[in-house]
Amino acid sequence: MTSQVAVVWEGPVLFTRLIEECGHSCELITPHLLAAPFFRRRLNGLVVPAGFASPGHTNVLSALRAIKPRIQRYIQEGGTILSFGAGADIPHAYDWLPVQVSYQYGFATTPLEYHKDNPLVSIVEDETDEVSIDGILNSFSGEEERQVILQAPKGPVMMEISYGKGRVLVASLHEYPSRRFVREFCASEGEGLL
Repeated sequence: MTSQVAVVWEGPVLFTRLIEECGHSCELITPHLLAAPFFRRRLNGLVVPAGFASPGHTNVLSALRAIKPRIQRYIQEGGTILSFGAGADIPHAYDWLPVQVSYQYGFATTPLEYHKDNPLVSIVEDETDEVSIDGILNSFSGEEERQVILQAPKGPVMMEISYGKGRVLVASLHEYPSRRFVREFCASEGEGLL
């Protein structure tokens, strides 16, 4: 059984093809469609590619902020959001999420420490020595269960945060995830109405 996954972006992006090549259905959702009051989809996963907050590059951030209550409900019902780095010097670029995450912008190539007990470390192909990132993440304490999956010397670059029946994955990796990770992410059992 294939899962229904959507990618939010202004127009065609290679990420949708990667998901489809891994055997899953993927829909491209533009920011205008996402923020439309009539738009509703039942999804297993929602992907927000790197650079979503880059001013003058895309309107994704404003669309996500406009539907914050729907995103909260979607995750509470069991949906999964995978958001990559904001790609801009906006510390509160993730304020559309129902959990608190701040972001320190900055491109770098860095070594990583892996939380080996978490299968999501597969986002990086075979524990590569160094990866490209576009920032460091900071998580605030809250009631949600949080786990750092990938850690750079300066701070976390991937976190998993449980929320309701769903989860939020935030990764500031500035490269495509492995096919193994995409297959596992898309095979998520939970879903929610966005």
